[in-house]
Amino acid sequence: MPDPFAAAVAYLGPEGTFSHIVAHRRHPKKRGLPCTTIAEVFHAVRSGDAAYGIVPIENSSGGTITETVDLLIEQAGHLFIAEELALDVRLALLGRAGTDFGCLRTLYSHVMPLRHHREWIRENLPGIRLVESSSTAEAAKKASLSPTSSALAAPGAAALYGLSILRFPVRPEAVNVTHFFVIAAKPVKLPGSRSRSKTAIVAALPQTSGSLHRFLGPFSRAGVNLCRIVSRPVPGQPETYVFYLEVEGSLGDPNVKKALDGARRRSVRLEVPGSYPTRLRYRSPAA
Repeated sequence: MPDPFAAAVAYLGPEGTFSHIVAHRRHPKKRGLPCTTIAEVFHAVRSGDAAYGIVPIENSSGGTITETVDLLIEQAGHLFIAEELALDVRLALLGRAGTDFGCLRTLYSHVMPLRHHREWIRENLPGIRLVESSSTAEAAKKASLSPTSSALAAPGAAALYGLSILRFPVRPEAVNVTHFFVIAAKPVKLPGSRSRSKTAIVAALPQTSGSLHRFLGPFSRAGVNLCRIVSRPVPGQPETYVFYLEVEGSLGDPNVKKALDGARRRSVRLEVPGSYPTRLRYRSPAA
């Protein structure tokens, strides 16, 4: 039987994004498939164009990536979380070599870096026009087209797009971590994944008072720690919500199994997109 992981790994591109860095670190010998959006990564895996994909799920400064959560909810039962990865993220202000700050008119970046660095931007680049990009690498690519443009992106993107590092906007000792999911078309166990485990849950609850409280009760009574809960609206159904949760422990853990059994009885629908290991985080290259 052919190795399903001999094929491509899809990631949020273009080259130079943090997703690309993580994809290369985890599977340096696999062919990369850059995608322009997170939705395209999911589609590549679902269609079979990629054996698996790498998508961001959370930034420690900017919060949960809701696009990824919405797609995990939408694709529950069709795509599965195989692994959680993490990267120490260090951003740099990129621009043409020798550019004076006073000449900069536009700053490109993904919404999360723009949000995280808003105070630094206000103090150091007052009046600059902020433009959201689909990724930090795409921001660097756009910034390379004009001498008055800049980008907040990975330092490594400078060489890819003919830019220079103008400044590091964050103290070197400041830690900013982005977490990623490896998604696959079926439940898989990746080699070398020996660490603590988590289990992801998608649940639709009755539209009655106290339904969330009753749903969470079995986890508390079983001693299962809840490490993420996100409420998302159901498209086309006003005032109706579905919940995405992550708990510590695997499906093989008796306490997790007991909690899920109890939670399922208090749900309209409950699915498990994955029970997966979390690996130690990678350090981001400084340049």
